Amino acid sequence: MEMVEADSSMAKTYSLNPNRISNEDILFCIDIGPESLVEMKSTGPSGKPLTRLDSIKQAILVFINAKLSINPDHRFAFSTLAKTASWLRKEFSSDVESAAACLRGLSAASAPSSGPPDLTQLFRVAAHEAKKSYAQNRILRVVSAILSLIFCLREHLLLNMDVG
Repeated sequence: MEMVEADSSMAKTYSLNPNRISNEDILFCIDIGPESLVEMKSTGPSGKPLTRLDSIKQAILVFINAKLSINPDHRFAFSTLAKTASWLRKEFSSDVESAAACLRGLSAASAPSSGPPDLTQLFRVAAHEAKKSYAQNRILRVVSAILSLIFCLREHLLLNMDVG
């Protein structure tokens, strides 16, 4: 960042030197455990309470649109996490409509999980995709919304807190 002084009577302005924005492959890993069906205090356009999963879907679409406005060559893929990670849409794409359709088709798992999810498969997939992205001179980013893990950690902390 460089500071440019126009006139001593005017406020100082700042400008950013132009630099290349790297192309990114962004893999979303979305928790579809039963905790994602918990209703939040906010409501949607229909007046019906939003679930955590609804909020995550909306946030992802806003994020995708923002990233594409910065660099239209960013690409996105989707995986889900219940007990283990699995692909929702494996092909990376910069098409917003296909991302929206993918998210519309996403629903929560009905069976309760017995403990936190196994992230081993997610890390394997991410390592494999990172190699492919690197070979194409792209950066891989993994964005995860893991509600059940957060919930389990929160419960663990609350149960083990020293109330003394």
